[in-house]
Amino acid sequence: MGSDNFAGELGVHYPLHVLNRYSVPELIELTERARSALAPFGFAQIWTNDNLEYRNVVAASAALVARVPVKLGTAITVPYFRNPIDLAMSFATISELTPGREVSLGLGPGSRSILTHQVERVKPLGIMDELAGALRTLFSGEVLKRDTIPILASYFHLNAETYALRFKPQAPVRLYYGPSLLKPAVLDLVSRRFDGVILQTLYGTADMEDSLARMEKARSGSTLGEPLRKVMLLNASIARDGAAAKRHAKRFVSHIVSGWPDDVLKSKGIDPAAIGAVRRAYAENRGVDYAAGLTPDQAVEALIIAGTPAECRERIATLFSLAARRGFQQIALGVPLGPDVGEAIELWGKEILSGLR
Repeated sequence: MGSDNFAGELGVHYPLHVLNRYSVPELIELTERARSALAPFGFAQIWTNDNLEYRNVVAASAALVARVPVKLGTAITVPYFRNPIDLAMSFATISELTPGREVSLGLGPGSRSILTHQVERVKPLGIMDELAGALRTLFSGEVLKRDTIPILASYFHLNAETYALRFKPQAPVRLYYGPSLLKPAVLDLVSRRFDGVILQTLYGTADMEDSLARMEKARSGSTLGEPLRKVMLLNASIARDGAAAKRHAKRFVSHIVSGWPDDVLKSKGIDPAAIGAVRRAYAENRGVDYAAGLTPDQAVEALIIAGTPAECRERIATLFSLAARRGFQQIALGVPLGPDVGEAIELWGKEILSGLR
């Protein structure tokens, strides 16, 4: 499937905070529509995500896979909202609803713009390192020793000397890192600790190529023994009304750009002064709806493929070519999908993917 013979799977990402207008039953119905419309193109997986104050990633994910026979992924689950034993319990339980189908547990330290104003985001690199090791231990049925996770143990006030999962996952639970801006130390961590990585297209193809080269070099010395799995999260907002697609993209772009330092904004062609009001909105915990209205058009144009299918098709084809060339296992559609998710799914099937075959 796809430009230059991309032969991997297709996924769809439901960012629960960006799609806050949809209830869980409506997301289930949209997943059924995606199975119907996108099955000819290799549709296989739904991805959800994790933010405080919006729908719960564990409950929403369980509901989706209980009703629709698809693989589940999270992009991402945040380590600061639940302790590692609870996290392992939750996704091992969900695996009982996905007979044999991989559960792709995407992890990341969370959005700076949202999370840092809600919880204490301590030592993100150390937290992620310990968490990956803890989850791998628990999912394998081994005993987790508290003294091997000192940062997590302190953060969550864990008292027992050891912890274990007292039931077995019924499907493979693989660990993915991302999607976030991957600094060199993070790239090395991914190569050592994670089964796969989720790379967002909003960072640009040059950054993606550089990240892949570094991770694959580091992976050759990893003890994990398997090639790094690669998922491309294709950041696009599609609609018949191109202007509406671009407005909708601001719901996602708002919290991305407000969390970036000024030098990164400038490198992407975005004026930091134009982001000041957006940053203040998140600092005051005003939420996505309010912050989106303050987000400048230039930020969307710099980061997101947004508009009608005709306006977006060429840039999308370039990304499918990259995915084929660099051996991505999957392309996940979204974030932010579009102002009307049902319409976006239909447009992807009828007017975009059909032209890439």
